[in-house]
Amino acid sequence: MIEAVRRMALNSYKVCGDIDVRTYHGFKPPIQQNKRQKVKIAVIDDQSFEAGANLRNYGYDIKEVGDVKKLDEIESFPIILCDLMNVGMFFDTDAQGASLIKEIRRNYPSKYIAAYSGSSATSTQAQKAKQHADTFIKKDSEIESWVEKLDSLISHATDPKTVWLRTRAALIAEDVDTRSILVLEDAYVNSITAQSPNLNLLRHVINEEHFPASAKTIILNLASSAIFAALS
Repeated sequence: MIEAVRRMALNSYKVCGDIDVRTYHGFKPPIQQNKRQKVKIAVIDDQSFEAGANLRNYGYDIKEVGDVKKLDEIESFPIILCDLMNVGMFFDTDAQGASLIKEIRRNYPSKYIAAYSGSSATSTQAQKAKQHADTFIKKDSEIESWVEKLDSLISHATDPKTVWLRTRAALIAEDVDTRSILVLEDAYVNSITAQSPNLNLLRHVINEEHFPASAKTIILNLASSAIFAALS
């Protein structure tokens, strides 16, 4: 009897498997310009981003933020493009951009990150960055290569299941208990599948549950993910 009650209680929670992929899915490449405009992209570079003007003509919403002193400067951007040289100087002057990418990944697992550089993909900096970035691109690549990479990042960043799986893995790494993760997943799914998708349920759970500070940073990042922009 007790076991049956437990099963009923568990079945009352929604999980990502309950999301109808026919209705709620990421943008599929090649992505239309009006959809590209919905996903904000930050460029971390100490110099002007040469591909920026052309990429904006393709519909991408790109903001050049220079180097960053604190991670909250890029908190609202679901996608990050990060140069590997002469940035991240406020984090690690040796590893530079690779150190910054590592910190972004650790604190904001739902963000998608492209490392780029004028150096070879086999350089020491590139190899360090690849451990935590989602992709790498040569700075002088043809615009078609940039478009292909960015559309792929947007596609992943707007996929609710993909984003949740990365978030859940990060919460497990922070030793968040299973029940709290289940409650959060239920709120996330309900927030997405509501008639008017919104973050209210997610915010309520964050306020009610006793998450450690590090986990709250991870959870709050869902609020700045591309998911809700894609559903609007």
